[in-house]
Amino acid sequence: MARQVIPCIDVCDGVATDPSEVPGLSDPLDVVGIATSYAHDGADQLFLDVFDPWTAVDYLPDLLRELGKTGLELLVSVQHGVLPSPAECTQLLSAGAAALSVSTSMVEEPDRVANAVRHLGGQRLIGVVNSSGERRRGWRVLVHGGATRTTVDALTVAQRFGELHVRALLANNVDREGTGIGYDLELTRATARVSQLPVIASGGAGSAEQLADALRSGDATHVLVNKVVHSGRETVSSLSESLYQHLHGGAD
Repeated sequence: MARQVIPCIDVCDGVATDPSEVPGLSDPLDVVGIATSYAHDGADQLFLDVFDPWTAVDYLPDLLRELGKTGLELLVSVQHGVLPSPAECTQLLSAGAAALSVSTSMVEEPDRVANAVRHLGGQRLIGVVNSSGERRRGWRVLVHGGATRTTVDALTVAQRFGELHVRALLANNVDREGTGIGYDLELTRATARVSQLPVIASGGAGSAEQLADALRSGDATHVLVNKVVHSGRETVSSLSESLYQHLHGGAD
């Protein structure tokens, strides 16, 4: 179960954006220390959400090399999913990133994304669909970390990612971020259907039951968690154990 739970660390200037309350950390802002605790808890992958622009991430290759020592597979987003040149991508991939995420560039520069797939291979990219809305009126894409709303249909973008055969698709409803009310299961199901890609549910995780719902009825392959573990309220291990009970132990 722990392998299906992907913890996320938000990063700026090489440190976590908020102090972590994970027990036993010598420095609550130390990204490597936080990641190490997640790895010890059984996590298999880590989503590193780097808020800095590409012009300010000279520290990132060294950080990725240090994080690589944890054994975690590193999924990396820089500047809210803006994709730079293939050479800059290659630098981070060579330093230890398993895949780079793409969101903003898929809306603003789709040809750049297609070119990156040709140079790097689809398996080195993860599509991210940050959206707002609900099924009846439709979901609309947000770019630049939610700062810019668009009229672009989220499912259209999800389908484009599927046509490029990227590694996976992260489906996030920003309306639910930080709420703990659970993922938008209609969004995860719809994006999984149109893209035919493995979907990572994101936005709103607050309990193991909600994680189980995403995997069981939301057609998600993985679930992203951030504040629920960063705050120390749950651990990857405790969520995984509860998740197993919900999926296999007969819990409702």
